[in-house]
Amino acid sequence: MIRLLVFCLLLNAEASFKDAEAQHNVYDVIVAGRTIGSLKVFDSEVGNDKDMHRIESDFKILFYSGKYSTQTNFEDGRLVTAVSAHHVNGDLKERTQTKSINKSAYSVSFSGDDGEKKKSKEFNEPILNTVTSLYYKEPVKISEVYSERYGQMCSVKKLADGSYGVSLPDGKQGVYSYKNGICQEVKTDLAGFKLRIVLNQSKTSLY
Repeated sequence: MIRLLVFCLLLNAEASFKDAEAQHNVYDVIVAGRTIGSLKVFDSEVGNDKDMHRIESDFKILFYSGKYSTQTNFEDGRLVTAVSAHHVNGDLKERTQTKSINKSAYSVSFSGDDGEKKKSKEFNEPILNTVTSLYYKEPVKISEVYSERYGQMCSVKKLADGSYGVSLPDGKQGVYSYKNGICQEVKTDLAGFKLRIVLNQSKTSLY
């Protein structure tokens, strides 16, 4: 029994170490100067002309707690699949899945409490960059990115050196700031609150 317990602890320690090792950057989610959660950007997995990006976040404010995750898979620089999921107070609020049909078309489906109100659709345009990509690289000379959550393209506009505004389909704008090509801060809205997502270098395992 003791040997089994030790073995399980070793497995969990190894899994935690691998997870931390793969983790790229950690951000604090801040509202009104108070940290209400975190966002993790995991190291890009690259191989055989394939690239995977993944972010996970969790936050809690007043009676509202949420989790958000996105995973995108690219082949030869083009999006193949994307899945985003948004949970609120433990329930699946919305899940969006984007799948490649051919080189210039995708199917987009929605599920969850809010997603069930939306119809599946096709998206006829090659996707080379997504909103999640903004955490991995500065959008130099990039004029639009695909929103994995909304299943639509979003315009990108340079505001100043190292600062870019992203217009979202819900009418809101996210502002992304960079230093040496690394995303330092994102300003956006969450449930009516002004929200900042700020790089926490002390928690970043691979900077």
